[in-house]
Amino acid sequence: MHFVLIGLALVAINHFWNRYQGEQGRTITVSAAEIDRLSALWANTAGRLPTGEDKQQIIDQYVQQEVLVREAERLGLGDDDTIIKRRLAQKMDFLVSGESKPATPSDTELKAWFDANRDKFAAPERRSFVHIYLSPEKHGGTIERVAANTLQNVQSGADWKSLGDPFIQKRSYAAIPQSEVTRLFGPDFASAIFKLQPGQWSPPVGSAFGLHLVRIETIDDAAEANFEPIKTEVAAAWQENRSAKAKQAALQELVSGYDVVIEGADK
Repeated sequence: MHFVLIGLALVAINHFWNRYQGEQGRTITVSAAEIDRLSALWANTAGRLPTGEDKQQIIDQYVQQEVLVREAERLGLGDDDTIIKRRLAQKMDFLVSGESKPATPSDTELKAWFDANRDKFAAPERRSFVHIYLSPEKHGGTIERVAANTLQNVQSGADWKSLGDPFIQKRSYAAIPQSEVTRLFGPDFASAIFKLQPGQWSPPVGSAFGLHLVRIETIDDAAEANFEPIKTEVAAAWQENRSAKAKQAALQELVSGYDVVIEGADK
């Protein structure tokens, strides 16, 4: 009998609690602060302050949106929605990032960090070059022979600008680092031309586009960075580095509060 009474009491409590929660969920309060916030957003878009009629439309839109959101939540429409989850994660990520901004470092601390990461600020070797492009679509299986003939012509004094095929990008580049050449032409091309000596036309060099005859014009050697001229840049990099580490630590702390179960991990 006691267990039956306890069970009935729990059912009654659950019924009234759900009813109370439902009634609470059907109350939409539009605070004065919220109206001011929405009005300010409206004014930024419209370029003027909202009138009384405008404010009523703003409130109506807010209420309609709130109703749609609550009805969607009641139906569970967002439970497995990847876009909604990603958006919520982005907002939480933004909050975590805002809480993990480090203090400004002292000059001594900044200089010590620079010395430990000097390579990140060193100026890389840069090369200026021109090239003659040969299209595989145009020449097909004869491209190697065409390249050899073109190389012979340019070495004999022909104007390099009159040789080769039209190229979608530039035919001459000034003071460009290897990373940028890699981005534009691919790693194999970049690696090859950064081994060439200046002043001579190279044998055919392959890229993502086709074949190229390349002549290195000048080489700007790599240079070590000095702290004082780039102090502002170093400070920005320090802030970014510390913020990233602080954010990662904050995320790890959040993750540590959860039990992570990976199904099938032992398979």
